[in-house]
Amino acid sequence: MGEVKPLLSISSYVAHGYVGNRAMVFPLQYHGWDVDTVNTTHYSNHPGYGMFKGQKSSPELVESIFQGLGNILDISSYYKVIVVGYCPSAAVMNTIYKDLEPIVQKASPKRPILVVDPVLGDNGRLYVPEELVLAHKDFLTKGLVDLTTPNQFELELLTGTHVSDFTSARKALLHFYDMYKVPNVVLTSVPIDGKMYCVGFSSASQTVFALEFEQINCSFSGCGDLFTALLTNAFYESGCVLNPIVLGSVLYKLHKVLQNSFEDEWQKTGQPPSMVKDIRIVSSRKVLDEAGGHSWPVKYILE
Repeated sequence: MGEVKPLLSISSYVAHGYVGNRAMVFPLQYHGWDVDTVNTTHYSNHPGYGMFKGQKSSPELVESIFQGLGNILDISSYYKVIVVGYCPSAAVMNTIYKDLEPIVQKASPKRPILVVDPVLGDNGRLYVPEELVLAHKDFLTKGLVDLTTPNQFELELLTGTHVSDFTSARKALLHFYDMYKVPNVVLTSVPIDGKMYCVGFSSASQTVFALEFEQINCSFSGCGDLFTALLTNAFYESGCVLNPIVLGSVLYKLHKVLQNSFEDEWQKTGQPPSMVKDIRIVSSRKVLDEAGGHSWPVKYILE
């Protein structure tokens, strides 16, 4: 019997499809995590379908869930990791952060590792209320987050630093650390010189490093959530060290799942898809057992 690894995942929920908690729970469970969830939405499906039913969770509901968990568990010592993902409103986000703050205080010897994916938007536009930007900034400044995974737009928004090349990517990540003291930051994707890179920063090693990953000319709903789940597991298993080997292993698995999803969608529709609404996480589960990405070329960004 392996290590018991309780994890709390706070994100959106859909009845159908793989985004938010639906994209994170299975790969985490597959890697041996005992996952509990707090759902910030209860939707039939994600908005990428063009229509959906359901509702957002209210601050009162989220508060009551935390209270209920606190009645039966010592949350601050029970969970080894807490992951925060998509939240639809600042009111709910502030409630979550208010409840998390005493749980993850640095003074606690058994405090959970806190991973935050600051889901705000992409491709130059917000897809959450603007008030959420301030909610994330206010909490990040408390220095309680261990690992965070902004995309290019989110990193620029949270730092006020434009990213267009390796030098500006390094500058933005160092500025992020100066502002928020998050010791491990992953810029999930940024196009540089016609190629796509994932860029990591580790305060422990004082390094900024970039890994190129192969692009698939398609949009994948839930890709960021799956990335966060895979990275959370790899980060924990490495002893909470972020380095090119950890990041490379995550990108390897992510790419294979996306490639499988792309090919399956192509086979079903008879033409190359421009969008995959539901990534094939379960049918690609054997990919999660594979070890790869360790030999990927790494570019250390020194200036």
